[in-house]
Amino acid sequence: MVRKQDYLSLCFYYLGYSSIGTIIFRLKKIPVTRFATFHDIRPEALEKFEEKLKFLCFRTNVVSMDDFFHGRLSSRKLNTVITFDDGYKGWVSYAVQLLNKFKLPATFFVSSAFAGLSSDREPEPSRTQSLLKRVCRGGETCLSVEDLRSIDRLGFTIGGHTLSHCNLSEIKDRTIIRSELSEDKNRLERSIGKNVNYFAYPSGKCRNPWIDLVEILKEVGYKGAVTTESGANNSETHPYLIHRELTDAAMPLRVFKARISGNNDPVRLLRRLALELGKSSESISAKSVLI
Repeated sequence: MVRKQDYLSLCFYYLGYSSIGTIIFRLKKIPVTRFATFHDIRPEALEKFEEKLKFLCFRTNVVSMDDFFHGRLSSRKLNTVITFDDGYKGWVSYAVQLLNKFKLPATFFVSSAFAGLSSDREPEPSRTQSLLKRVCRGGETCLSVEDLRSIDRLGFTIGGHTLSHCNLSEIKDRTIIRSELSEDKNRLERSIGKNVNYFAYPSGKCRNPWIDLVEILKEVGYKGAVTTESGANNSETHPYLIHRELTDAAMPLRVFKARISGNNDPVRLLRRLALELGKSSESISAKSVLI
């Protein structure tokens, strides 16, 4: 089912907006990369998820996080990076098999406090409960440490996602943020026995008005980070503010194509313009009242 917010993206898709953009980038020989963001992979969505992977495989140049950061990209096709957030059992039950079927690389961003937990264990601190209930539904076990190692052994990339999936934009204590980032990174590295270089901001919250998050990410040893802000990425994109498209395994294929091809860009621009016009109108009205 198509959601209301996707109708505009679909309109631009059918009008050929993304195709024109692709032609321009090809002429300029500028490699462009877009990131897909998945979360849980449920059995009822497997067919639709496979359709999306097939589209990415045959219509785009799917690359790994390392490929993107080292510039191993195509200037003739749209480059795409497949990512997953949180720590779902469905990754090992379903996702990796389909990724292997199409020989596609992917990155799994894990909040390590949830690795090995299940919904019938002792209660965790309150800040972890929301995600724990979502990740471990119906008595399912969450992603285990062995699952994590299995994903790594299959050649996929493991990334950090904070220890407890906290909202980094609301924390005013720098020590807590650093602990969330470093402890998560250390746990993951001990589990898989190799460096964890990339990070995903929980819920895409990448800006903190009191604390420089990028500075802390660099301190703890991350080489790059991804948001959930829609948009294209190229050599000029900030390495710690990489754009990603919010996608879903169960969403209609045409909506997925519209999003991953860049048709949400003009929608974002229109919304921004509408917001700015609204603020201007309010300012004019306020001045009129004062006069």
